Amino acid sequence: MYKPHFNISPRLLSLVTLAAEIRAWINSAVVDVSWLPILQRETAARLVHSSTAIEGNPLTLTEVEAIARGEEIGAKAKDKQEILNALAAMNWIWNRKTGAHIKESDLLHLHRILTSKILPDEQSGHYKTRQNRIIDHRGITIYTPPPPDKARPLTQKLLDWINSKESVALHPVIVGAIAHHRLVSIHPFADGNGRISRALAIWLLYSRGFDTHHLFALDEYFELERQRYYQKTQQARDLDDDLSFWLEYVAEGVVETLNKVKERILSLKIAIAAPRMLLTKRQEDILRFLRDRGRVKAPDMEKTFSLTRARVSQIIKPLIDAGLVIREGQTRATTYRLPYA
Repeated sequence: MYKPHFNISPRLLSLVTLAAEIRAWINSAVVDVSWLPILQRETAARLVHSSTAIEGNPLTLTEVEAIARGEEIGAKAKDKQEILNALAAMNWIWNRKTGAHIKESDLLHLHRILTSKILPDEQSGHYKTRQNRIIDHRGITIYTPPPPDKARPLTQKLLDWINSKESVALHPVIVGAIAHHRLVSIHPFADGNGRISRALAIWLLYSRGFDTHHLFALDEYFELERQRYYQKTQQARDLDDDLSFWLEYVAEGVVETLNKVKERILSLKIAIAAPRMLLTKRQEDILRFLRDRGRVKAPDMEKTFSLTRARVSQIIKPLIDAGLVIREGQTRATTYRLPYA
């Protein structure tokens, strides 16, 4: 069975503790709120955009969001298919039972989802049959993974560890980070190794109960400083697979990502008693605009959001009816503000 090598430093312990605290705050803040599905859809799009961008997919977040909504965009078929596959993979993960063991067949199925119509059938959901390597932007080999005949046994040993009592006793953030690094280092597939390694980490966080209603996109952290992500991955290999620094790096990312979710929720500032309503993204934008500007006239919103006066009125009326926005006046001089402004 695989035996990961790492030390739990005071910094790692502090980060994991902080992550747990922020997660608890988020879960209590979004209990039974009607705008949760919107945030979940946005999170899925951001996560998919980041993970595929790391692997070179050129589509923008706006284009990924459009694909997620079922819209057609002008892009290469392969690029669009990668996004559709990644969205399907996240949906599959989110619908898995918590606490269940992760089986080899499930991991292969997840790879098949991620690489459907991208890789040949004999490679999608199957272990590699040829030696692969990791190269840098100059085309220089920086890491040579284990050979094809080692791909399956090493992956099975990793899964044995993931499902072991030793793993279950560790914090989910630590387990996810270890699995992420180990699988991407085994590099067991012809392609899609980075995507499935990050997906496995997410899967482990969710299956071990470290979830925030599917509201955090950790891959954004990796993609934001892509070179640092590559360097940290290789650093652990250079240290004879000592994962101590890698675990701190990932835990730092979890905290940073969760803090962004917390800030997003706080930015809405919908803490007053109001009827349940489903906020649109534009209504969220207007609430944040009012938060930042205080009192705002209709023409200001028309100009800022490139909307007609009638459209502004249509968007803001439900907010007024719900008590989330206060309207003062009835003419073009009418101002809008939040209840506490």
